Amino acid sequence: MKKILLLNPPFNITKDNYDSSLSVGLLSIASHLDSKNIPVKIIDCVRQKNYTELLEQELTWADLVCFSVMTMQIPKALELSALIRKVSPNCLIIWGGAHPTFFSEQTVSHNLVDVVIFGEGEYTLCDLAEGKKLSEIKGLVYKEGSNIIKNTAQRLFEPAQEALFNWELEPIEILENLNLIPSLTSRGCPHRCAFCVNAILKNSWRPRTASQVLEDLRIIKNKSYFAGKKLRFWDENFFVDIQRARAIIEGMIANDLMLPWETTVRASYIKEGMLDDELMAKLKKSGCYLLSFGAESGSQIVLDKIKKDITPEQILFSAKQCLKHNIIPQFSFMVGLPGELKKDMKLTLDLIDKLIKLSDKVQILGPQAFRPYPGSELYQECVASGWSSPQSLEEWSHLVKNQLSYLQVKNFNWVKHKDFVESIEAYVRFGAHSIKSAMGSTVKAQKWLKLGFVLICQLRWKLKFFAWPVEFKLAKKFVSK
Repeated sequence: MKKILLLNPPFNITKDNYDSSLSVGLLSIASHLDSKNIPVKIIDCVRQKNYTELLEQELTWADLVCFSVMTMQIPKALELSALIRKVSPNCLIIWGGAHPTFFSEQTVSHNLVDVVIFGEGEYTLCDLAEGKKLSEIKGLVYKEGSNIIKNTAQRLFEPAQEALFNWELEPIEILENLNLIPSLTSRGCPHRCAFCVNAILKNSWRPRTASQVLEDLRIIKNKSYFAGKKLRFWDENFFVDIQRARAIIEGMIANDLMLPWETTVRASYIKEGMLDDELMAKLKKSGCYLLSFGAESGSQIVLDKIKKDITPEQILFSAKQCLKHNIIPQFSFMVGLPGELKKDMKLTLDLIDKLIKLSDKVQILGPQAFRPYPGSELYQECVASGWSSPQSLEEWSHLVKNQLSYLQVKNFNWVKHKDFVESIEAYVRFGAHSIKSAMGSTVKAQKWLKLGFVLICQLRWKLKFFAWPVEFKLAKKFVSK
């Protein structure tokens, strides 16, 4: 049986809030491998400061090193792959995660990458650890001479049939520093949102049973390092099966498993009565303090285009219902989709304004600039506009080296109002909310500089004037450095 080292590489730019979390994906993979008696260890380079020293130590033990790579982690992942190749030339270097899944053949063509896992990694890594031939392993892309071979897709992971998280596999210093305990009660989503990874990859919804979730909560409640901390169910959509959700919530109350927790939900579920007043009251009693909604847009035209299957009215109603039950409503938005007009973006700002005026408890994430993923209709529209993504890992690495987010709006051919799309998230974040809230941001800067920027953002938001964002560009350059 081969020994596996799981690696979460650093991001291109360090952010303070990364320290208080952990990689749920790697913990899930490690727990599955451990349940099959496969030796596995985790190094989280985002949160363990001495990761280079740890990696060099573990390379004397590991047969396989598997990276989980998002686009913004490519530069550091390449650096660490080069280190592995130098220190342990016989160690197999595997890349998995979001970026290698979407750009698998391009990724495996790099000389520092031996194998790519596309899609979910648990079952594929098991096969690799058991020493099966590469040609026999689903979900794998590899090199054979000058040829690149892509095998058929792996079956989807079934949480109800697999082990719960084994917290002992996670480095203790990470568990002790957590601000938010991560849990996962399901995978995937049954809805058809055109921009979403789940819809593109056809990741159907697969839940754990209510009894499994309650057992996981019992384990968490008994861990001393989790005492007094909040929990998030990181499901894409926690409430798909409302009877399962009800059983979990009622089980938390009945079995004294209540703790402060948050999760995700669709606005349509509340408007259509799946989450009625009775269940919302139980949600609050069980400890739920925040519900996160993917609102995306204030324009019905855009919502229909991205197949979101919700309305602005449902979004507003869901906020009112959450506030009625003293639950924080959190909404994420995006702008800059192909075909989206300036008036559509302004409708999004109008909806954000209405939400914020309901209560200072309402939280807004974004609007972030839309980024295209291969395999979607929206991606094809972006390509039709003349845009093309980088053609190698080196190009990706150069592109994101000093960027705060995935890809740069200035390179998006389909976006006409580039300055608006790029800067509007900052003006909402620092201008739409109170000055106290804006100053509490994790962005590091001298207090007087931060206050000056916040005051400008507040004025811009009040006047709804977002042209010539000079101060935003200066601030972005400063923060990037």
